[in-house]
Amino acid sequence: MSFASSLFYRAPRASRPVLALLGLLLAGLAMTARAEPSEADARHLVESTAESVIAEIRANQAAVEADPEALLAIVDRLLLPHVDSARMTRLVLGRYYRQATASQRAQFNQEFQRLLVRTYAGPLSELGDQEIEIVGTKPGGADDELVVESEVSGGDLGTVPVAYRMAPVDGEWKSYDVIVDGISLVNNYRGSFAQKIQRDGIDGLIRTLREQNEDGRS
Repeated sequence: MSFASSLFYRAPRASRPVLALLGLLLAGLAMTARAEPSEADARHLVESTAESVIAEIRANQAAVEADPEALLAIVDRLLLPHVDSARMTRLVLGRYYRQATASQRAQFNQEFQRLLVRTYAGPLSELGDQEIEIVGTKPGGADDELVVESEVSGGDLGTVPVAYRMAPVDGEWKSYDVIVDGISLVNNYRGSFAQKIQRDGIDGLIRTLREQNEDGRS
């Protein structure tokens, strides 16, 4: 599969609403941090965040269908402020993160966020009567990480297991990865980006992302 096709892969239409919701919730699950994170708080806040996102889109359905920018505005306002972009950038770039300058990291972070928004915003507007049930939490890979486990049901795919990887940043929990049926969004992009960097360098990757994002606005 080419870089372009793997980067902007579209799942079958039946699965797109589920993937759209999951991809955008990656940027939106934030909770008040505590010295000892509460499992009850995690369960409640992940669930309530999902419900608020769905309600906001449904309340503005006419505007969203008439103008894609309306959906992007909702995403920008409700979700992007709560992503741990620094950690996500570090994980997605992998071993190339140390090679990148501060300017390259900042540019990549900006374009990668826009990529996520534009890749998942369109399918999100087709969201059906799906439900998210929080089934538990567990420690993450690092001492400060938490994994919130859930199941998404109500779509054509049946019940799909979803896990959100989270870590505290400046007094609140922020999400930096989502694992859908065992597949990590961060790991998936890391493989595609590594191939592009090997061919065209970090600047080449940034340029490709910027061009794709600009095409999405036209």
